[in-house]
Parts: sequence; structure tokens; C-alpha cells
Amino acid sequence: MPGFQDLYAFCLPYFHILLDWVYRVVFRTRLSPLTEESLWRKFTVEERRVILSEDLTRRWWYEGFCILLKCYREDETLSVAGRKVVETRWTEVLQNRLAISRRLVSVDISVCQIKKPIFIIGPARSGTTFLLNLLYEDPGNTSPRYYETMHPVEEVTVEGKERRLMTEQRALAAVYKEMPEMKAQHYIHADRAYECYHLMDQMGLFKNFRLLTGNFQEYEAWQITLTKDQMVEVYRFHKLQMQLILLGRSKDSFENNQQLVFKESTHAMNLEAILTVYPDALFINTYRDPCEATASNMSLCEACMISLGYEPKDIDLGLIGQDKLRCPLVNGGNEMVKFRKSHPEEEHRFCDIDYKDIVGSPMAVVRQIYKFFGLRLTSEGEAKMSAYVREHPQNKYGRHKYDLKRYKMTEEEVMEYLKEYVGFYKSRQ
Repeated sequence: MPGFQDLYAFCLPYFHILLDWVYRVVFRTRLSPLTEESLWRKFTVEERRVILSEDLTRRWWYEGFCILLKCYREDETLSVAGRKVVETRWTEVLQNRLAISRRLVSVDISVCQIKKPIFIIGPARSGTTFLLNLLYEDPGNTSPRYYETMHPVEEVTVEGKERRLMTEQRALAAVYKEMPEMKAQHYIHADRAYECYHLMDQMGLFKNFRLLTGNFQEYEAWQITLTKDQMVEVYRFHKLQMQLILLGRSKDSFENNQQLVFKESTHAMNLEAILTVYPDALFINTYRDPCEATASNMSLCEACMISLGYEPKDIDLGLIGQDKLRCPLVNGGNEMVKFRKSHPEEEHRFCDIDYKDIVGSPMAVVRQIYKFFGLRLTSEGEAKMSAYVREHPQNKYGRHKYDLKRYKMTEEEVMEYLKEYVGFYKSRQ
């Protein structure tokens, strides 16, 4: 017989739907109206001044923040639960900028130097998550953790645990309980290494939320207008957040000279900006058959849209297919190739890794990376990474099945669009 908590969890979505209906009929609004005014009501006048101040960054970020908020507000296919998720994340972004501004008053970020960071820049679904987690096992390496990317500086503790960690553990547990198949597609651990895209949220650059709505055209048009100078500012803020994350840990995080490893597919389209901010940066490019990687990513995005509350009948599978193929946010291979061809002097920075090798011989890949970048592979690091390989075999949480045809896409179309990327990689084998 179900307990009270199970009954409560079952009834809550229906209560929200009913309450939203009352709001629409009686108050001519929504339970989560997703307006600037509805978000700002949660902040004092002084907090709003600090959040919008240009002491932290220039204010252009707020335009993108509001445009994508509008896209979701006008998306009639988004469920009540989905609107609550958007409201929560947009509120968190404002809270994060406020917390960052306040923290900077009391710390000296110059004591936290970031030297020769490694950026894993391969396309989505090309083994980058496994590789990041594998490298994270080496005590000599570190990365931003998922809960830290969601809340870069909050340090409130409850019974000895950080509130931000507990918040994300509960949120992820709820997702996997509702959709256990998501574990096979993209299993996130709240307190393990994670990719950078949530750090970009604070600059109005929402990668995952941009990919989880069909009503994205206005936001995409805004993103296209961003200049090199603006992207440099994005990465300066990326660096600042990472410094604050490290300072929020123990001193060991930055005084023991741990090798910092980032991972994010979006980085591939911003190499020039990255090198402006991190002039000694190094890059790992992972390569996978684009047809397999693209189909896998389409499937993941469809599942994430369902988790956000979209009804399957309202999801345009053809739009998912076209968008995920052509969106450099998830596959910046063509952009990476363009940079490397025009900057041959930077080739020493790039270590190219095949997805098949990550799956088939992960420790050989580790040795290849360490040798390429001149890193020291200790016996402890090798033992911990080898143990991780044994404990995390491919398909541990089930097999992720996907098919290009479901998204009205052909292999010929994918290979034609990414032919420059494919040709570049094959020429280097």
C-alpha cells in the first residue's frame, strides 16, 4: 500500500494543473507566469540593483535571459510542471549572480591561479562524459561538480551537508524515479564532475534549455548576434566562477596544483575566446561517427523534453532532427576544424581521441592523453581510473537505443552537413 509521500508525489502534479487553471480563469495569469516581474518579486530593490549592476559583467546578458524566458512563456505546449522548472532555474540564475557579487567582496580570486586547463570539446554523445569522469578519478585532477555548476558559491550547510548539494540530489532522484530510462542515456551524479554549460547560464547562454523547446527561434537569432568581445566576457566570467568554486572548497583544491579539466561541446565553437582568457589552454577532441552521435543526441533531447513536461504528441521530431544536427551548441566540429585550419600554429594544443578507443581501451586513451600533454600518471591515479573502468562498463544502466529515421533524418544528410569535420578527422588517421 502506497505511503503518504508516494500519494503526495502522485497528486501534486494534478494539484498544480488545477491551480494553474484557477489562475488562468480567475486571475487571467498563470501559476508560473514566466515574466520578468514575477521573478523580480522574489528580490529586494537593493538585490535587483546588485544583480543588474555592471560591476560584475556588462548587462547584455540580461537580454538573452529575457528572450528565452519569453520563448518559454509563449510556448503553449509546455506543461505546468515544465513552467515551474523554468521559473526555478531562471530564479537560480539571478540568485547566483547576486551570490557571486557578494562573495567577491570577501575573497581574493588572484590567489587561485588556473594554469594549462584542459578542455574536452568533442560533440555531444561522443564519450566526453565518460572521459571526464574517468580523468576526475585521478587525485591529481579536478573539475567543476554538477551541484557547483548549478550554484557556484552557495555554502549553506544542513546537518553537515551543503544545501546546494542536497537540493540537486533530490532533484535528480525525482527525475530518475519518474524516468529511470534516463540513467542509460545520461546519468548525472550531483557530486561528481560535470560539464560547463550551467556556468554559462549566468551570462544568459542557456544551452540545455535552448535545446528543450521548439519555440527557440527568437533566442537563436539573439545568440547569432553575439560578438567575439562578448564571448571573451563569457569566458572571463566562466573563469571567475571556477575560481570561486575552488576557493569555496578547501585550500587543497588550488594550492596542490591539481590539473583542471573542463568538458563542454559548446567550447568547440569558441576556441578563440577561450585562448584569449586561458592563453595556455589545452584541448581534447573526441570523434564519433556523426550519424551515431547525432541520433543519440536527438533521442536524449526528446527524453529531456518529455521530462520537462511536454506531451509526446506536441514534440516535433523532425524539428529536433534538423536542429540538433545543425546546432553548434552540441556539435561544433565544423567550427573547430575552421579554427584549426586557420591556426596551424596551435595544433600542439589538440589531442584527438576516437570514441571507439574510449569504449574499447579507456586506459590506453588515458595514457595517450597524459603523454601528449606531458602529464604525470601516478600509480595511485592509474589504479583509481582502472577501478572506475571496471565499475562503470558501457550500458551499466541499460542500453540506449536510437535511430536517425525516427527524427526524419538520413545518414547522407548528416554526413553531408559535417563532411568538413569528418574529412578533417579521417585525414589525420
